[in-house]
Amino acid sequence: MTTPERSREAPSVEALFQASASREARARMELLERRLTSASPASGRKRRDRARERENGGREEDAGVERCAVADSASDSSDSSDDEDGTAYGVVRSGEGGGKKRRRGDGAGRRASDAENERPMSGGGVARSKRHPSQTAATAKKTVTQEANASLLERFENTNSRGANREMLVAFGSTAGAREDAGSAKKVKDLEEKLATAEKDREAYERACDELRALNNDLKLKHERANEARARGVHQLAVKLAALERKQMRMQIAEEGLRLGTIGVQRVGSVLQEVWEDGRAFHELDERLNRLAESKKLAEEKRKQVKKKLPPPGSAQMDTAAHAEYVLSEEVHKARMAIIRKEEESIKTEREALEREKAAHIRALKRVRDEDGSRFNKHPVLGDRYVLMNLLGRGGFSEVYKAFDCVEMREVACKLHQLNPQWSEERKRTYVRHAARECSIHKALDHPHVVRLIDVFEVDCDSFCTVLELCTGDDLDARLKAQGSISEREARAILAQVFSGLAYMSTGPKRIIHYDLKPGNILFDEAGRVKITDFGLSKIMEERNVGFGADSGMELTSQGAGTYWYLPPECFETGPAPPKISSKVDTWSCGVILFQMIYGKRPFGHDMSQEQILHAGTIRNAKDVEFPSKPSISSEGKAFIRRCLAYKQSDRPDVLEASKDPYMTFLTK
Repeated sequence: MTTPERSREAPSVEALFQASASREARARMELLERRLTSASPASGRKRRDRARERENGGREEDAGVERCAVADSASDSSDSSDDEDGTAYGVVRSGEGGGKKRRRGDGAGRRASDAENERPMSGGGVARSKRHPSQTAATAKKTVTQEANASLLERFENTNSRGANREMLVAFGSTAGAREDAGSAKKVKDLEEKLATAEKDREAYERACDELRALNNDLKLKHERANEARARGVHQLAVKLAALERKQMRMQIAEEGLRLGTIGVQRVGSVLQEVWEDGRAFHELDERLNRLAESKKLAEEKRKQVKKKLPPPGSAQMDTAAHAEYVLSEEVHKARMAIIRKEEESIKTEREALEREKAAHIRALKRVRDEDGSRFNKHPVLGDRYVLMNLLGRGGFSEVYKAFDCVEMREVACKLHQLNPQWSEERKRTYVRHAARECSIHKALDHPHVVRLIDVFEVDCDSFCTVLELCTGDDLDARLKAQGSISEREARAILAQVFSGLAYMSTGPKRIIHYDLKPGNILFDEAGRVKITDFGLSKIMEERNVGFGADSGMELTSQGAGTYWYLPPECFETGPAPPKISSKVDTWSCGVILFQMIYGKRPFGHDMSQEQILHAGTIRNAKDVEFPSKPSISSEGKAFIRRCLAYKQSDRPDVLEASKDPYMTFLTK
């Protein structure tokens, strides 16, 4: 039989029902088989023969026994009338309590003897009691019981056909239940085995996961340590490289100082003033000039001596030899003077070159002095990744350092914006707002000819840093100071790159006016490509401000800012309303830069200071452009410069039109 534990593990309610039905069917079939065997004719005859033998030796008290048997049969038949296992036909059960109901008047000994003698037949027949020793008439003991069983057998046979189907179903249910029990047990066993296997796999998987976690943690720890070691190593290498570059630069400055000169101190009354002391190269040039001057003086004296030998003018006496000597002396003197003038021109050119080198040397000296006074000159690490190396330049409120990015392993430029602690809070807020605006403009730009903004972060409460793309070349201002003028072809190529970047800035819903375009803000990378930088004074033109009429543009709210040599006349207009500007401001600046690259000087106010330009109204009156005779340039170049420097805005092209000008496109016909 199925245990309660197995029944709980059965797969469904149907299986539970079949298991229960099988148990009941088996019990009922066993009971029915015993009863059918006891009701057979052979068994009835044997019982009647024994009854006759008992009748001969029976006593009066046997009648009470027979009445008790009849009462027991009637009681069993009535008690099991509602049962479904076949007891409804009144068959006496000997092995299942047939002798349980006795009269109270019977003795205890008889009850014990009856209980001892009552047992089922070996063939499953009707229960019967052995003869009691006190009985005298055995033939009359079970007559009534036998007759009742015979009558019940007839009733069963009449109803047998109706219960046949039921019995078959019960038997089938018993077999199906047994099979179902066996199948369920096998399934449970299989599931238990699978569960045990899964548990083992899970434990193995968890052990493997734990090992992998431990290995991953070890790898992470090693990776972090390796990164830290690499960062320390990179930092140390960057610091060593910076120290080496700084040492080499200072040694070079010292050597150049001997050749070009140094800054000395001179007492003027009670005040010490810095003065420039020329170096060996300038002294050598001066000596050469002095020698040329002496040679020139001697040549003149010799010429005068030869000329004195000639007769006075109007004299009738003529010395042919003296005259021939004089003519030869004049030729020698002319040849000598030509050589001296050529030498003087050479010395002049050398001096100009030395002056440019001297200017670069002075800038280097100033940079060294600024670096020594900077609070960032100890190679600190900013933003946990940028190692400051050496100072590149210093402005009014900012310093630009060459730095090394320890994460991306590249060189960058870090621009450090510093607030003066003595400033008022309002001035600090204004500066921060101005710098944030510059960063927001610059961050949106991504073009090959525009310096890229990489990162922005705070250094401390009084300074912050903007990380920019590093341009290892010099700027246009330094190049012009070092070389003087450049060829028209080179100047045209440089300006075309500038216009390419400006045209990019002038497209989109927010058009940007640089407003401070000058040679110092045009950088060169290591490949010689142009990069536009410094967007501190840039203006943003919204879409609603973009138009095509004379009144189009935006109002200039920062009048007076910028570099005056490169600003157009409209930026100096005065009146009740601020002047309106557009990208044509940058077009004017490009015209001035092109003129300066070719001719080596600015077209307006070249030798004037910004204050002088402002007070004299030089730019406001710059209506015509005058071209020097040398060097000569093409007529297309002059025409383009005139268009860029047109006095009226309406006659001047904007940056998009200028960038598409045939002079700037380099398209072959």
